[in-house]
Amino acid sequence: QHCPECVAEARRTHPPPRSVTAATAPATMTIVILCVGVYILQRLDFRVTQELASIPSEIASGELWRLITPMFLHAPNFILHIIFNMLVLWIYGPNVEQAFGTVRYVAMYLVCGFVASATSYSFGPCNALGVGASGAIFGIVGVLIVYAYNRRTSQFVNQYLRNLAAFIAINMVLGFVIAGVDVWAHGGGLAAGLLLGLGVDRRPPMTQAATMLLVAGLGVALVVWRTTSFVCG
Repeated sequence: QHCPECVAEARRTHPPPRSVTAATAPATMTIVILCVGVYILQRLDFRVTQELASIPSEIASGELWRLITPMFLHAPNFILHIIFNMLVLWIYGPNVEQAFGTVRYVAMYLVCGFVASATSYSFGPCNALGVGASGAIFGIVGVLIVYAYNRRTSQFVNQYLRNLAAFIAINMVLGFVIAGVDVWAHGGGLAAGLLLGLGVDRRPPMTQAATMLLVAGLGVALVVWRTTSFVCG
């Protein structure tokens, strides 16, 4: 569940909006609604998946939007995929959103999702079709791990931190066991989240902005490297 100490500190630094729903997680709620809406479109027309999913050969040919759109897509014929991802986002997303504010939260979600796609594109199978918000969600959890680690003097936060670490460990192991799981996207998203947490939490605004740009830049560098040497045998 939510981290009370994290939420309390966030409320001291970021006064809640007037409505309870908006105070809880306006951006998280919007992302969930968007993903569900897109999932319905995917079920109605498979061309939505074909046009927006991560397909390495298409990315290499210039369809760069496929590095962003997959974080809002899910496997259209496997409903548990979107249910699990949205549940995890709803559990952990509000903590990060309240701690850092909606604008920074959205920026971190997008950067983590982009780096996850870039990592999968660079090191994953060249003929795979990639969909799912899990790379971005792993990034959000990575940010939360750093946030909790910086406040680990509390016994409760220490336990919360161990729970987060267990969640990551279990899911990374499952990624190697269950066929079709994009472990490169998970790892890339997690790494991006950890870097963002280190450079954003308790840092001055200029450092935060520089960190965002740096992490996004690493993703761009991966894409450029892979594209210039792209071969799919």
